Amino acid sequence: MGINEFFEKVLGQKLPNQYSWGCYVPTRKAMCWTVWKEEIEGNQVEVHSDIPYRTKAGHVNRNWKKRKEEFELVQSGVPAYGVMISCGKSVDADSWNIQELNSHEIFELSDLEFNEKKKKWTMIIDINRPIAVEKIKLDQNKTENTLKQHTQAFKTYEKATKLGWELIGLNEQIASLSLSGKLMDILLSDGSYIRK
Repeated sequence: MGINEFFEKVLGQKLPNQYSWGCYVPTRKAMCWTVWKEEIEGNQVEVHSDIPYRTKAGHVNRNWKKRKEEFELVQSGVPAYGVMISCGKSVDADSWNIQELNSHEIFELSDLEFNEKKKKWTMIIDINRPIAVEKIKLDQNKTENTLKQHTQAFKTYEKATKLGWELIGLNEQIASLSLSGKLMDILLSDGSYIRK
């Protein structure tokens, strides 16, 4: 099974293009990014670079632009998972092609961290606790129960859900909602919101 078929038929979301690095999967309310097995160091894997990746012609790579947008969702609390792929080569090889794809399991990504020196973001990948693909989905009840602890924010959330907004992520500061491709952040501190 190829990576495009995996995203479309198993995860339920077609990739934006055949060379995409992953995408947000609305039906699972989760970000699913490809992770090269060869790039995992200890339990850390790079998920984004503040320095744009460029094509051979010098243009900013369109997948880097898309990852930047997706990365902002993960910063807003959208759960992220790694789809394990492997090129079967050393890290310093010139070009990589997918030689292996784990199509049965997916791996949780957590603890976003920035490396100031490298200008790169990493996350912890729990390779010792793979998750069956079908179990990947935002835990709506758990997330709502956490949100209930912030009374004003929960009131704003309830109003938004009546208008069709859906909860897609939660972190220590904001709840992220989505409606027809539009995004809204609700501040947990006071219940105010920002439309994006």
